[in-house]
Amino acid sequence: MSLLDPTISFYVMHEKSWKFGGGEIYDQHGNKVGSMKRKLLSMRAEIQLYDPDDTLLCTINKKLLSARPIYDVKLPDDTLIGRAKKPLISFRGSIDMYDADDQQIYKAQGGVTKWNFRITDPEDKKKVYAEIKKADKWRDVFAKGFSLKDRYVIHIEDMDADRLMLLAYAVIIDNVYHDK
Repeated sequence: MSLLDPTISFYVMHEKSWKFGGGEIYDQHGNKVGSMKRKLLSMRAEIQLYDPDDTLLCTINKKLLSARPIYDVKLPDDTLIGRAKKPLISFRGSIDMYDADDQQIYKAQGGVTKWNFRITDPEDKKKVYAEIKKADKWRDVFAKGFSLKDRYVIHIEDMDADRLMLLAYAVIIDNVYHDK
């Protein structure tokens, strides 16, 4: 089964240790459908998403010179397919996703704890594409030094939404708000 299989209704991104390597991605049935690999010594925080057969699907990396966190999402041939930008001022967690033509396509809005995010249409907040939830959120409060593993659950609300962009969004949210 491919990471981008249209029948997958939710993903579990389970890091082995994202800060130092990568992790696996599972579907709603617990089947491994992909993986993440982080380049260890990278100022650009480069992370790659793979199918189970190790076919590279996309690369996510941080722009170096920017007043705010900006991440590019590129295909294996280096074609830009998306760019995520954190607003300069945001009291609650928020990250906007743009397409290659710099048109906003998604808005991720979180709560003050930045554990749960709702991915919506930027013009219509009632149009929900997905929800991203940090499954081990209490670990951040009570046992920060205990484990370096994070786990995110991505529930696909709109089965026609671009899965690659939503998976990249979850990785970017973790980088911006939880991997400091």
